Amino acid sequence: MPNDPMLRNAGAYPLWTEERIRFGDTDRLGHVNNAVYGTYLETARVELMQRLLRGPETYFVLARMSIDYLAEMQELGPIRIGTAITGIGRSSFTTGQGVFQGEMCSATGDGVVVLVDAATRRSTPLPADVRAALEELSLKK
Repeated sequence: MPNDPMLRNAGAYPLWTEERIRFGDTDRLGHVNNAVYGTYLETARVELMQRLLRGPETYFVLARMSIDYLAEMQELGPIRIGTAITGIGRSSFTTGQGVFQGEMCSATGDGVVVLVDAATRRSTPLPADVRAALEELSLKK
């Protein structure tokens, strides 16, 4: 789903995370290295997960991630990562994300995040309050 055209629309995201392109994020060609996009998406995903966690008895793990690269980012400075929920399962949810420099969407990604019971280390159902919070962060159409 990362190539969903809705993920290229900044107005579709209810949650935003600020980040900066650093000199070390760039490669020999002078643009942001493709591996760094995973870090940008992770920064925003972790911010979302921190909003949802309630205690040490459960935690979230990333089960899958994909990224579509749309345009080069070359200038150092501020970027924004939009995050929205694109699906909710029994014990997992799917994030849709976009990396924006100014108005340009340079990449989109999606990830499946699973809630895990710390004692059993197995997936566990999403509690009703977490499910409700996720629904409020759904992708705006």
